[in-house]
Parts: sequence; structure tokens; C-alpha cells
Amino acid sequence: MFIGYTDASIRNQKAFLAFVIVFEDKSKISRRIVVNQTNNNFAEALAFKELISFLDYYNFEGGLILFDSNGLKSHLKRSRRKTNKYLSKDTKEILRRLNVRTQVIPRKYNVAHQVCSKNKLLKPNPISSIKRHYYQKVENFPDYHLQLSVLEEYRQIYNKRSTTFHEVQMKLNKKIWLADLIEDLEGVKVYQNHDKRIRVHRDTIVKISKVNYVQIGNHWRVMKRRIKLKKILE
Repeated sequence: MFIGYTDASIRNQKAFLAFVIVFEDKSKISRRIVVNQTNNNFAEALAFKELISFLDYYNFEGGLILFDSNGLKSHLKRSRRKTNKYLSKDTKEILRRLNVRTQVIPRKYNVAHQVCSKNKLLKPNPISSIKRHYYQKVENFPDYHLQLSVLEEYRQIYNKRSTTFHEVQMKLNKKIWLADLIEDLEGVKVYQNHDKRIRVHRDTIVKISKVNYVQIGNHWRVMKRRIKLKKILE
């Protein structure tokens, strides 16, 4: 799945809108737009709308959009019958059609905030070069969502304080494919990869933890799968 970020920043009577999309092959698309707007809630909604319009135009299906605005979250929760001056009536319909989820995250994790708050443009990958089916040739490769709390767990366990949400989501899906399934009960699965255990509830990674031992058999199975994955993706 792709991971998208949106944000908006008000400065000097103007709104700086931004969105960033990271795809399965790690390709990135980013946009920064300046409009005459001083209402922060409206600006956040505009940034979100720019992203979903982009996704709809190119028919990019299956993903997650992250933003740091609780105001935007409340507007997305409103029913279609209620008047919404910030979002158009077809917003939820587009999200459903494209199979896109939304999630609120703290601003410090929002990659789009760095784009809209700084006078700096990022060079995007050409759309024609994006490989949406990068892992399709890998049999049973997982595509789990990520619970926000797992991001901090991952940062602490691996001592990588600047790792982003999408990097952790991608890396843990890869580790799950390499791992041994050691528990599968009532929608909860636990995978072991060396001395790390990854817990999945239905379609979401909900916990990563570390144990104080490594099973020799697990170690070699993970290594063999890693070699196999590398050959498949070459």
C-alpha cells in the first residue's frame, strides 16, 4: 500500500499546502501549493483534497493518508447529510472507491509538515517510474497497516529515533514475510524474526517486542528467506 501525508501552514496571510506519497517501491511524489487563505481548518482540508484529487486522477488505489489535524478528522466523520463547508460531498465516496484509510498522527511524525513549512522543493519520482506491484511477484507478501504506538516501539528497540511511519510500516511487513509464524489464535498472529516478535491483530501490526534469546533454527530460516527475497526482487 502507499502511505500519504498532508499538512498546511499559514504564514504572511497565505496558506502553504503540501502532500507527500510514498509508494511500495519507495518512490516518492510531493507537492507544495501556495494559496490566499488564512483559515487553518480550511487550509488543512484543501491540502487533503489536493491529495485525494491527485490519487483519484491517477487511480492510485489501496493506501493510507496521515495528517495531524483533529479538525480535519472531525469533518471526515460527519455524515453526508450534514453540511460541511470544508470538504466536498464526494470526499468519502472517493476514499471508499480508492480503498484509502485515514489516520491522525502527531505533527512530529508528519512528513508533509517539513515540505509546507520550509521553502524547499523536493524532486519527485516520475509517475511513470512508480512500481505499484513491486512485491506482487513475492508470494504471500504481507500488506499490514501499522498502529501508531508501534512506531515508537520500533524506534526504541532499533535505536533509530528519526525513522518515519512509512519506513517502519514497510520494514515490518518485510520482516513478517521473513519471520516464523509462532502463534495464530482468534485473529491474532505472532511472528518471530531473530530476537524480535511482531504481533498482528487482523490487518494491523499492533506491537513489536524483543526477547532475550535467538533460536538457531529461526535464525537460519530467516537468513535463507532473506536470500530468496533478494533473488526474487532482482
